[in-house]
Amino acid sequence: MQYYALILNRTFVVFISPEGIYGWKVVGIVAAGRGAFRYFEPYQQMLDDPSQMPSQEEICRLSSLRGGFFISRSSIVAVEFNPKRKWGMGGIPHSGRLEVKHASGRTAEFILLGKVDGGAIRQAVLSGGV
Repeated sequence: MQYYALILNRTFVVFISPEGIYGWKVVGIVAAGRGAFRYFEPYQQMLDDPSQMPSQEEICRLSSLRGGFFISRSSIVAVEFNPKRKWGMGGIPHSGRLEVKHASGRTAEFILLGKVDGGAIRQAVLSGGV
């Protein structure tokens, strides 16, 4: 998940590849109200099941859809994992934040939804794969 415009948010499925980081926007604004706590689990299950994983071509296509993104590996200068909870997340389970610093000086902060290994994700981004 990523916050933008101070209080708005959007949720991405993120794929790490040797070329960079691809993001597919799957959910727009989510409020931390009743029933919203585990909305991301079907996407997490998809990532955990190799038979449901899209091909590299499909990943490129998904990231080019409205709201998607691609961060080129050559533009990434640093990646940090912050295990602290993100303020404003309410009861939505998350494992901290990943901060990707671009050569331009901009930083993209991603909130890691569910129970995931943020250190391993950081290492995967740095090494170019999972």
